Amino acid sequence: MKLLNKITFGLVALAAMAFSSCSNDLPEFNDSDAFVALRSSSVSFAENSEGTEIDVLLTSLNGIEGSVDFEIVPDSLAPAVEGKHYTILNDSKTLKFTKAAPTQTIKIKAIDNDTYGGDVRFTINLVNAQGVKLGADKTVSVTIEDDEHPLAFMLGTFNAKGNSYFNGESEWQIRITKDDSDVSKVWIYNFVLGGSSSSSPIYGTVSDAKDEIRIPVKQTLAVSSSYPHIWLEAYKGEEGEEDVNDFIVGVITTDDDGDAIISFPDYWFGSLVYTDDAATSTAGWYNLFTNGVVLKKSK
Repeated sequence: MKLLNKITFGLVALAAMAFSSCSNDLPEFNDSDAFVALRSSSVSFAENSEGTEIDVLLTSLNGIEGSVDFEIVPDSLAPAVEGKHYTILNDSKTLKFTKAAPTQTIKIKAIDNDTYGGDVRFTINLVNAQGVKLGADKTVSVTIEDDEHPLAFMLGTFNAKGNSYFNGESEWQIRITKDDSDVSKVWIYNFVLGGSSSSSPIYGTVSDAKDEIRIPVKQTLAVSSSYPHIWLEAYKGEEGEEDVNDFIVGVITTDDDGDAIISFPDYWFGSLVYTDDAATSTAGWYNLFTNGVVLKKSK
């Protein structure tokens, strides 16, 4: 019976297609649902950059004419101020669309300064559409990144080299980003090759002299449905003879360009898998590096 129903349905569908193919009537379209919308929901740029451009698109079948205004709302916690942090380069805050120009751009120029005040933000809202509707994507969050961060010399991508206990000499990339609220704290991605997840960065705290970074052990490096914990664990000493229960200490120096070099001469560290919630039993290491891992900032 199920097979017969499927065959019958297929025959009916074919008949309907054959009937429709005989008709010369084509569906009629109109632009009653034409709308304007932003291409992105969030953008960011550095204060020492040129700035950014934000596209606003008209979606229309026949290319009708219309317009939309945009308004700027400073963030309540870290407000970006027009004229101080950025400048709008558009002649007006009204964008006009035509068949020949279905995309318009909000142009933002960065204003650089020499002091650190932290990242600032504002929101752009599309409002007051004329001749078209507003689409669902009518708000974009804009972040201006402060380039005078005290740890700017050690933020970015690093080339890492080290000796894996299992795989020998290894090279990989590590990314270090700032913390939004603590200027002495950084977040580290892919710290352990083959044992880290991009969704589980770990943090480190940089000394006031900027010559050390302390990375607490037992931070989560990855999450697995098979194991309750995948943690950063470490040993200290030439042969890894001493357990580390607090943190790994990295030595920070700089190259001729002032970019950071971070080395771990006294520590073995890796990604250890625990099989119980109390972290008393392990399934082994995803990877373990012996002392001497060095990170050099990419150019």
